[in-house]
Amino acid sequence: MTSIAFITTCKSRLMHVQQTLPAIAAEAPDEVIFVDYGCPQQSGDWVQAHFAEANYPGVKVVRVDDDPGFCVARARNMGAAASASEWLCFIDADVIVTPGWVAWLRKNLQPDAYWRASRLPTGKRDAQTWGTFLCPRAIFEKIGGYDDVFRGWGGEDADLYLRLGAHGIPEKNFPLEFVRAIEHGDSLRMLHDDLKDKRLHWAVITAYRDIKLYTSNPSDKSQMLPRETRQSIWDEIVRRVRLLDANPQTKLRPFKIDLQRDKPLTAEHRLRTKASYVFEIALGATGRLDE
Repeated sequence: MTSIAFITTCKSRLMHVQQTLPAIAAEAPDEVIFVDYGCPQQSGDWVQAHFAEANYPGVKVVRVDDDPGFCVARARNMGAAASASEWLCFIDADVIVTPGWVAWLRKNLQPDAYWRASRLPTGKRDAQTWGTFLCPRAIFEKIGGYDDVFRGWGGEDADLYLRLGAHGIPEKNFPLEFVRAIEHGDSLRMLHDDLKDKRLHWAVITAYRDIKLYTSNPSDKSQMLPRETRQSIWDEIVRRVRLLDANPQTKLRPFKIDLQRDKPLTAEHRLRTKASYVFEIALGATGRLDE
């Protein structure tokens, strides 16, 4: 029988966890990995008190206390590392599951794909359950998991889906009726973001995502940028976005990224490539960063 771990993360969302985690546990997946990412409400304590090991042996709490902010990508990677199941289901703290989902998954999951909720009748995605997906552990580890340079709300999930597709992993769908989100405003989503302005936050995410696409091959994990390089790119983007927002007249030089990669050709030969990329972050025609 296919083993499934549900992985959910929490920072300042105990009021949601109290509504969603009981429904997940009632579905009896093999594991429920709960990542308390420095939650000021001590959500991990609540989980341990309400899901005692004797009655819920598959429920496990992972605690992170070294980050005053919130990095959902890192939290999810840590949850995956703490599980032992063949399948990983990543689900946000504000998503309620309906009865019968795990039974449906055990019957229908196919190991050569990753799974997301089906689209709305309009053909669009339900934005509130965008980050809910299942993936075989082997595939998740093969592509390197989530990029934990992304911080705060959004970006890390779309980046992961892009890399899955680039690796030739097809997307399949489970019925949308099995998941629904608790409605709330964006202020909760951005509570622990480094940039509190949604416009600036998404400018950073978009710039970082696009630079990654220009400078690396998402279909080849070995050709991805080193984490240190990716972090420096993120930090530089944040710095420039802050400067431009504070003073639109700021003159910023383009910044350059120098890369060198080696690729084996034969047992004795390798191909070394060197490239320099130059990027500029500037205001649009109307003086807005989100153009």
